[in-house]
Amino acid sequence: MEENTGIEKKDAAEAGEKISVSTEEKLKEIVTQVNESDISSIKSTVSAIIQVINDPKSSAKDLKPIIEVDPPLTAKMLRLANSAFYGYPKTINDIQEAVVCIGFDAIKELALSQKVSELFNQDDPFAGYSRAVLWKHSIAVGLCGKLLYQKLLKEKGDNIYVTGLLHDIGIIVEDQFLLSEFYYVLDNTGPGKANFPEVERATMGYDHSDIGRAVAEDWQFPDELSAAIGRHHNPDEVAEEFAKITSALYIANFVCQSRGIGYCDAPNKDYKQFENCRKKLNALSKVNITEKMIDGIIDEVQDNIRKMEKAGWI
Repeated sequence: MEENTGIEKKDAAEAGEKISVSTEEKLKEIVTQVNESDISSIKSTVSAIIQVINDPKSSAKDLKPIIEVDPPLTAKMLRLANSAFYGYPKTINDIQEAVVCIGFDAIKELALSQKVSELFNQDDPFAGYSRAVLWKHSIAVGLCGKLLYQKLLKEKGDNIYVTGLLHDIGIIVEDQFLLSEFYYVLDNTGPGKANFPEVERATMGYDHSDIGRAVAEDWQFPDELSAAIGRHHNPDEVAEEFAKITSALYIANFVCQSRGIGYCDAPNKDYKQFENCRKKLNALSKVNITEKMIDGIIDEVQDNIRKMEKAGWI
């Protein structure tokens, strides 16, 4: 692999300053391809689960029919519900029983993660990338974001877990529909070179976060999910109403990559941006999150990832 890619960081930054009208049209074309492909097979189920997650009045009766019309999903969920990860002493035989035994919140997360995981099948590793390691990273970011919300911000944070799972959906789209450009980007990122989003923008005029935003908007995800997915590498550009979830997502992504959990799409991530996000969360939530606290969270994430691997989640 040659060190000189012909891509200067300045050029990459300038290419990414603004998404043009023609680029938005290209993104719409990509979304159309997505909706005509196997990727769209998860659309209705994932969107329905996200609606349940975002409805404070929802209950098991709202989730049960969504899951039970998908026999493979039901089977995977029951297998994992009976795994050592949850440690329930008796056999769980159906979804209703699973809700009672391991809880409604756990079942929502399990249903979503197992449906989203279908995007990461049929692996073809290249230049350090594989769908399997990207899935491991996505799970880790979702877990880390959830723990940041629950343990440090003292909030439930349903959507941060969803956003963590789906923040890199644009990479999966590139993997399937922009393969030559995607391989070029993979081959020209790494130590001493521009990072993944910079090379994407210099090559295509947009990056995977733009693709992810376009898909999320088309699939009618809640606005804060679409915004956070679309700005997970540039949280300072997001609207103030979405600053909390986007800052938490940036921190979760940053620390998971720093610990080498799964695929790292931006190894040269900006520590100054990390600090800005930490301060933003402190200001918005009136807390005092320290780096030591975040280190404790990522230790817990790594422990959970090991348990998930053992249980067959990953």
